[in-house]
Amino acid sequence: MKKLTIDQVEPQFAKELETPLKAALKQVGYSIPESFRLRVSLLKADGRKKRSNAAADTWAPESDRMQFWLEPSTAEKAVPSEISHQVEVLSVPNAERTDASQDTTGSGVHPAEAELLRALDRAESTPGWSFVSLKKFRDEILPSEVPSIRSDVERQNVLRSAIDKRLILKKPVPNPKSPQFPVTSIRVNRLMTEVQAVLGHPKRDLEFHPIHIKGEPLSATILRERR
Repeated sequence: MKKLTIDQVEPQFAKELETPLKAALKQVGYSIPESFRLRVSLLKADGRKKRSNAAADTWAPESDRMQFWLEPSTAEKAVPSEISHQVEVLSVPNAERTDASQDTTGSGVHPAEAELLRALDRAESTPGWSFVSLKKFRDEILPSEVPSIRSDVERQNVLRSAIDKRLILKKPVPNPKSPQFPVTSIRVNRLMTEVQAVLGHPKRDLEFHPIHIKGEPLSATILRERR
């Protein structure tokens, strides 16, 4: 008998978990539209995605992880949440921090995303750096600069959320060591008023404002010259 693969069991998990999950959310006050469907992704213990063609029995619920999210049928994907033997809310990395529902900056940006933006802002000002690598920022800078975002999966989800909201912009740049393999760089989107509020920068007025010049209108001058 042919063994099931990861990509075959993921939809089965989603089908079995969707109804009880929606019911549980409804009990605590969250009404989920019927059009939303549960999606499931099976991960390794370190938070990396299992190969879709790997045998289903290579995933172990007692040690590996499951990632799930509710996704509207015809709209953009929502940011996923994760469960690993016990449920975690990934966008709330530390209970000791300010309550997730409280926006301490007045920017409308989640506290975890605000910490991430400040860390990236500091990284961008590092002397000698022409860009910040997405991989280096995620794997090296974030763990040391923002320890309150504890796990690899939490860091990936908060970073993905900030990119989806365009608080952070991505761009491929030449790799100094291997030019044939471009590097994905990231930078803070400082044109957004939300980002400016987080970083404490004054708001930039990007609107067009005409300059008033004394004297008669240019159109009147042109018409007079033509006579």
